[in-house]
Amino acid sequence: MEPLSVDLSQLVTPQYKGSVQNLYHRDDRTMICETTASGSVFDVGSIFQIAGSDLSRAAFRHYIYTTLGNPQAWQGVAERLAEEYADRQKFLSFLNPSSDGNNLLQQFQQQGAATHHLGMIDRQTGQVYRQGFPPQVSPFVLVEKFTVIRPLPVNYRFSHFWDYSPYKNQSEHVVPLENIVRLGLTSGSSTYQKYLHADESKRRSMLKEMGVDELPLLRFCGAPIADFTSKYEPEDRALSYQEALHISGLNGERFLDLIRMTLLGTLLVQGVFREMGLTLWDIKWELAKKSEQLLFVDTIDTDSLRVTCTVQEEDQEMFVHFNKQAIRDYYKIMTSDWFEAIKAAKAEAAKHGVTFHEILEQGQKSGKYPGTPEIDSRFLQIQEQKFAVLLSYVLDRVQPGDSAAARLERAEAVRAIAREEVNYYQQAGAIHSFLALNSLRR
Repeated sequence: MEPLSVDLSQLVTPQYKGSVQNLYHRDDRTMICETTASGSVFDVGSIFQIAGSDLSRAAFRHYIYTTLGNPQAWQGVAERLAEEYADRQKFLSFLNPSSDGNNLLQQFQQQGAATHHLGMIDRQTGQVYRQGFPPQVSPFVLVEKFTVIRPLPVNYRFSHFWDYSPYKNQSEHVVPLENIVRLGLTSGSSTYQKYLHADESKRRSMLKEMGVDELPLLRFCGAPIADFTSKYEPEDRALSYQEALHISGLNGERFLDLIRMTLLGTLLVQGVFREMGLTLWDIKWELAKKSEQLLFVDTIDTDSLRVTCTVQEEDQEMFVHFNKQAIRDYYKIMTSDWFEAIKAAKAEAAKHGVTFHEILEQGQKSGKYPGTPEIDSRFLQIQEQKFAVLLSYVLDRVQPGDSAAARLERAEAVRAIAREEVNYYQQAGAIHSFLALNSLRR
């Protein structure tokens, strides 16, 4: 395959400026993604920055995508499946259907999974690194471009809903679903919150659809659970499997393949975090349709998953997040009045079919809602350490000689950062609020 090169000096104004990344259209088939150090929670847009997070997240994205395309990595997934899910024959049969010969795991073991990722771009030379990293990690990656089709709003009296008919008979597009796979539930999980506030009948219905007997908090489910929300509506909306299939633009068998791909991809990423001494709880995937093929697309980083380090103190297990959930919890605990204002603005917006940003901004101007708070610099420094250790990990993994001693040292560094975050809440007098969200007593 011929080397690719990109002239980054031509990048001036992004065609899309997002809360955490900028997109530049290179040509009809490819675009350049620039990861930024900005952060967003609760869909409010960029409201904080974490130094070094841009390079760490871009490096993690590049590493995961190259791993998805690596047949050897899928051999490891197959071995773990056979070992860890030997008593889950229905789950294994779903992932490995033999009747039609369409076995995705076998395909991935032979040729890797299909993705839109073309490589990381060297900031100095413009060379695109399909494997490995440039001499200096870059926030720029090159990806294949896919059409985004947005549903059309429909209003009837006091109801607001969405027309997905533009997806019919399209041969190529981003599937309009947030594809979530849950290995277990943390308190921040939307599924857990929905289950917690549902009546008994609704709970039984949720358990039946997900194929589980219970939803244990901060414990693993018997097998990974596929979950869906809308992607291009003003607010993410929980979807049943029936509605997810209906709006996906896929036929039934392709929709099942979409589920299989996200389940398998999750198991691969779970293995990556295990090597760091971290526990993956859930991850959000995006896929695109290209004729009859499905591909992994969009960014994959710590903004789109929940992963924790366990801190043990006597009979208390504390789960410290190494992802954006740490920031969400900070706002919930340390600036609860602002967090409640966000929820109120979203509830008001849902009644009128508009985005909540407008209502929040008006409320802040009038004094009804508090202004957007700043994050304590000490807490931000802890988050910077998390990104630094993640960057160190992915760089070491592509270098020869990543020794067992180095891996143990890295795992201890992860635990030290987790303990520092627990200490932060203790010194702030907010440890009980933190434990209410992120702990279990044995």
